Amino acid sequence: MLCHGPRAVVPQGWRRYSTVQWRCGLTSPETGRHDDIWQAVRKAAEKHPDRIALSDGAEEISYGRLVTEAARRAAALRARGLAPSEPVALCAGRSVAQVLAVLGVLAAGGAVAPFPAHQAAGATREAIARLAPRLVLGDKDARALLPEALPLDTAADPGAGSGAGPAAGPGPAAGPAEADGLAYVLHTSGSSGRPKAVHVPHSAVRNRFAWGQCLYPIGPGDTVLYAGSLVFDCQMWVVLAPLCHGATLLVAPEGAEAEPHRVAELARRHRVTVMHFVPSLLREFLAAGAGDGLAGLRYLLVAGERLPGELAGRVRAATTARVINQYGPTEACIDVLNHELTARDAEADAVPIGRPITGVRAVVRDPEDGSPVPPGGTGELLLGGVCLAWGYGEAAGTAARFVPDDDPAHPGERLYRTGDLVRDRGDGVHEFLGRVDHQVKIRGVRVEPSETEHALLRHPGVAQAAVVAVPDESGDARLVAHLVPAGPAVPDGSGSPDGHGAAGGSERAHGSVPSSSELRTFLLDRLPPAALPAVYHAHTALPRLSSGKIDRLALARLPEHEASAPPRPAHLPPRTPTEEAVAGLWRELLATGELGRASDWFELGGQSLVTMRMLARIRRRFGVRLSARTVFAAPTVERFAAAVDEAAGTTAPAGAAARTGGEAENPADTVNTVDTANTADSVGTVRPADPDGSAGSEGAEVPGGSPRPAERGAPDGQFVAARPDGAGGSVGPARAPGGSRARR
Repeated sequence: MLCHGPRAVVPQGWRRYSTVQWRCGLTSPETGRHDDIWQAVRKAAEKHPDRIALSDGAEEISYGRLVTEAARRAAALRARGLAPSEPVALCAGRSVAQVLAVLGVLAAGGAVAPFPAHQAAGATREAIARLAPRLVLGDKDARALLPEALPLDTAADPGAGSGAGPAAGPGPAAGPAEADGLAYVLHTSGSSGRPKAVHVPHSAVRNRFAWGQCLYPIGPGDTVLYAGSLVFDCQMWVVLAPLCHGATLLVAPEGAEAEPHRVAELARRHRVTVMHFVPSLLREFLAAGAGDGLAGLRYLLVAGERLPGELAGRVRAATTARVINQYGPTEACIDVLNHELTARDAEADAVPIGRPITGVRAVVRDPEDGSPVPPGGTGELLLGGVCLAWGYGEAAGTAARFVPDDDPAHPGERLYRTGDLVRDRGDGVHEFLGRVDHQVKIRGVRVEPSETEHALLRHPGVAQAAVVAVPDESGDARLVAHLVPAGPAVPDGSGSPDGHGAAGGSERAHGSVPSSSELRTFLLDRLPPAALPAVYHAHTALPRLSSGKIDRLALARLPEHEASAPPRPAHLPPRTPTEEAVAGLWRELLATGELGRASDWFELGGQSLVTMRMLARIRRRFGVRLSARTVFAAPTVERFAAAVDEAAGTTAPAGAAARTGGEAENPADTVNTVDTANTADSVGTVRPADPDGSAGSEGAEVPGGSPRPAERGAPDGQFVAARPDGAGGSVGPARAPGGSRARR
C-alpha cells in the first residue's frame, strides 16, 4: 500500500483470497457480494425502520432516524473533502453522539481512527499528528485538547474547527466503501517508544462479522451493552455488529463500568442479552456480587486476557448464557480464535483460546528458526488469511511482523507474527502459554514495557530506566520501574550513589530523585494509564549481563525483603470534612489502617480498577465527576480532597492545601531506593529510602507468561512486507473470501 500524506492508495491487482458464500453473513442477495458495514446498517433500517437501534437509557433512536442522522454527518464530511479510505481521527468518550459519528465516517466511505479522549493528552496529540488525518472529530473535552477538531455532529455546526466547508443536507447515504478499503485504524503499543497505527480493511471486518453470525447470531430481539472503549478492537464488534443485524445497542454512561451493580442494573432494566468483558473486569464484577446481572444473557463474550479456569467456573455458575473465550491481536481484526466454555474448562489452569475462525489460518512455529512445530508442541503463533491488517503504515515495522508465507499452498500470502507462545493440542485447539517477547497485558491493554522506559528517559531527572512486569497479589501483571537518577542521587538527604549524566535532559538540582507522584504526572501526558508503573525503585546502577544488557530477570526477581518499601508519611490527621470523607473511603477501598493528609493513593496500592470504583463513589457522595487524571495530579488525601472541593464549588478552610499540581508535600513521596550491584547474578544490597523506612519489595519472580495482545498508536508511510523471494515490495490489503423491539 502506498501512502501519500493522509491518503492511502490501494494497489490494484492485489491477490484475492478465495471466498465462501456465507448463508448468515453480510451478503447481498442481489450481487452475491459481501456488504460493507454501512450497507448492512442501511438494510437493517429498511427492514426495521421503527425498531430501536441505539439508546443510552434516556434517548432512543430508531433505525430510520439512525441512518438519516448518519447520512447527514456523512454528507458534511464529504463536503469537507473526505475521500474514500481516508482516516478520520475520532477523539470522544462513549456516547450516542460518538456512535453516530462513527457511522457518519463509515457512511462517507472514510475509516474510523479512535483516540482516547480523557488520557495521555500529549501522546494523543502526537499520534494524531503522525497519522495526519484530513479531519479530526471530538467531543467537548477533546476539542479543548485539540482546537482543530470539529464537533461530533459536523452537520450541526458547519463553521466549526479547521477545514470547514458548506454543510450538505441529509439526503442519501454515500455509496459503498472501496471493496477492500480501509475500515478503521487502531493504535497499539510499540517497542520503539512510539505506538503503531494498525490499518484494518473492510474485508477483514466483513469476514469477522459474518463468521460471528454463524457462531452466535444476533438480531432484532437482542440488546448488546456497550460499556468499553473504541480504542480496543473488540468494541468494534460490540458497537457495529448489532447495528448491522437489527439489534439494539445500549450505550452505558461514562464511568458505569467502574460500578458493577450499576452495570448489572442496566443489564436487568434493559434486558441486555449480550455483554463483553475483559477477564479482570469480569472478576471484579462477580466479586462485587453483581453476578445476577448476567442471568438474562444469551451470550457472554470474554477477551483481552488469559481466562483462568477457576474464573470460568464461577462465570458458568452465574449464567446459563453461552460463554465464548476469544483471542485476537489488533493486527488480526478483533478476534480470530474462539473457544466456547464447557464444564471441563473450570478444572483447567486456563481456558484454551480455541480454533481459528473461517478464513483464518493459525500456524505454530519455532520462534527461533521459524520451523513448523508438530501437533502438541509449543511455539509462536502466526496468523494468516483474510483477517490481517494491511500493516502499520511504515515499511520496517510492517515487514518485521507481517512476513511472507513460505507454504507453497498459500503463495504470495502473508503471516502475522503475534509474539504469543501457544501449544496446539493436536485437535486444532490452541492453549495460550505466554509471550516470546517482553509485551504484557495490563488489565486487558497490551503494553510494551520499553515504551514506558522511553517515556521515563525523557524526564530530565532519569538517566537510566528498566521496566519489568511482576504479578500482584491476585496474580495479575503490574509494571515496576527501576531507574538510575540523573546526577549525584541524594535521596532524602542520605547516601551518595554514583552519578550519571541525564539522558536527553539537564541535571536536576542537587541530583535529587524524582518523586513517584512527579513521575506519574510526567508519564500521564505521554502514556495510557495501563502503561504507568505501579511502583518506582531508584538504583545506583542497574544489574547487567556479561553482554552489557540490563538483567531484567534479576530485577523481576528482587525478593520482597530486599526492595525498600516507601517510608510512611508523618501522620497528619484530616482537617476538613472532605478530607475525612476521602480518607475514610480510601481506607475502606484499600483495606488499610488510619490515613492522614499526606497518605498517597498509589503508594497505598490504588490501581486502575479500584481507582474507577473510588471515583464512582466520590461522584455519588459529592455529586462531582472527576477523571483518573485528577487522581494522578492530586494523589494524596489532602490534595484530592481539595480537588473535590474545587469541583463542588466549595472552598477549603484556611491552611488547607488546595493545590492539584506541583511538588508533593508528602515527605514519603519519593521513589524507593535500591543499591543494585552491577553484576549478572547479583542484585546487591538494599538501602531504604528513609533511615526509618523498612525494607520490603514489590517484586517477585516473573510468571511463565502474560496475557494476549490489546491496543495503541503510530506513524504513516508505506505498507511493505518482504516478498517470498526476499525482496521488499508494496503490500496492499488481503482480499476477503468471499424477538423484536419496537420504538416506544
